Amino acid sequence: MLPVVVLMSACGFLDEDPHSGQPQEKVITSASALYQQAVLSLYSHIGGSTDGYGLQGTYRGVYDLQTFASNEAIIPVRGGDWWDGGLWMDLHEHTWTVDNECCENSWRYLFQLVGLCNYSLSLLDEYGYLLTQDQSMSYNAEVRAVRAMAYMYLLDLFGRVPIVTKITIPVHDIYQSERSEVFDFAWDEMQMALLYLPDERSNSRGEYYGRVTKPVVHFMLMKMALNAEVWRDDNWTDEVRHDGKTIQLPCGEAGEKNAWEAVNFYGQQILSSQAGYVLCESQLNCFSTYNEDATENIFTIPMDPNVYRNRFKNLFRSLHYQHAAAMGYGGENGSCATQETLDVFGYGTNHPDCRFSTTFFSGIVHVRGVPLVLSSGDTLVYYPREVQMNLTGSPYVATAGARMSKYAHDPGTIFDGQLRNSDIVLFRLADVYLMMAEAKVRNGEDGQTEFELVRLREALALNQTIEPRKATLENIYYERWIELMWEGWHRQDQIRFGKFDLDPGLSVFPIPQTALQTNGNLKQNKGYE
Repeated sequence: MLPVVVLMSACGFLDEDPHSGQPQEKVITSASALYQQAVLSLYSHIGGSTDGYGLQGTYRGVYDLQTFASNEAIIPVRGGDWWDGGLWMDLHEHTWTVDNECCENSWRYLFQLVGLCNYSLSLLDEYGYLLTQDQSMSYNAEVRAVRAMAYMYLLDLFGRVPIVTKITIPVHDIYQSERSEVFDFAWDEMQMALLYLPDERSNSRGEYYGRVTKPVVHFMLMKMALNAEVWRDDNWTDEVRHDGKTIQLPCGEAGEKNAWEAVNFYGQQILSSQAGYVLCESQLNCFSTYNEDATENIFTIPMDPNVYRNRFKNLFRSLHYQHAAAMGYGGENGSCATQETLDVFGYGTNHPDCRFSTTFFSGIVHVRGVPLVLSSGDTLVYYPREVQMNLTGSPYVATAGARMSKYAHDPGTIFDGQLRNSDIVLFRLADVYLMMAEAKVRNGEDGQTEFELVRLREALALNQTIEPRKATLENIYYERWIELMWEGWHRQDQIRFGKFDLDPGLSVFPIPQTALQTNGNLKQNKGYE
């Protein structure tokens, strides 16, 4: 019988066999070989080398839904470039349909990851005689934590999805679960994993590099609790949510806590971890060329142009062709900041946020300290305020928009700059502090300390004065926008703060048409019927 991930889609998900192709009896003969096959193999699927695959770094998948369906960034139509059948316009204008390519790719990828995890669990069960009891528990916990991570993203993007825990379920036995049931499943799986995972750093080179450890799960539990009002809502179209103060979540030995208390409980676990997480002196350290030892990063996609195939296309997609070429990259002259983002950063005012210049390229473009002269003889200038969805016919068709600059220039890149040394940052401590501040304020407490730790950090590093600001929900929302720009969280924040769209049905994406055609048990999400 085929693995469930194949049965759930019109096309097979297991395009990359996690095994060597040899008979298992000849491969898996030791605990270390079993760990390599069943656990470590999964981490090659967190990043991606092909479009639509991975949590971040490639096109037309999870990251693009989170970023370009929000109002933080845009990929304008630039004459003959970036029309792509209206794909980016649909994301920006919230006019996507059941045939949206990003939705289909994200569904396929995340369920492939679920299926791979289920297959790994079956291997651990089949060859369990090779393991000690401690090994068995820890290996199973690690795989189930990765599967829970996939479900966290499925829960966010699609709401009602099937909970699949075995590899041989016939398609006629696959049904969707309510959103609250998916939430509870992922939450319980994370709770279980905490009992057996090590309290170690994941972002540093060494034994746990790129792996899910206890702090990584603590971060995911924070995200789950922070979004519990939304993600446990089985009727997201009625604009009525349970208050986080009334949502009780089991927190292991700590007992039940309301959603906001749970956020801060797991935040404290990260802060007190033996892994020793500390805010970097500057945000720049998190995104430096060699950022493996950044004390702030919690979970990353390992990158090394000579070792890994994971692609990082975010800079590649954003930079003007000749700007990228002058830096030794390729460039596709696409993504840039929206007008709303410019306003939030205070662009064009007397007091712009000091992070604007480290987050974006704008104005006259300098490469190695010298203004960049185009082949036309003109100096390259980016015009942030000229951006609009369709730039066709505009004199700024190639130069409108502030471009991404958050990751450091890396002269050691290959393949047009897509294979880099900078690890792709997924989870970091600044987000932990901002989640804690938000949860405290929502719970009627004072989140000023955590809020200011993040907000004042960059100004202190640059020896600049900054106007005090109170930790209100509104200010925390905008601080998250500034600090976490380009990191794939803003759509989620907009929904949680009630700023996403007038139609609450669009707070999740449609179940892809291909999935509905393959499995008649699946029902389309509310608002897309």
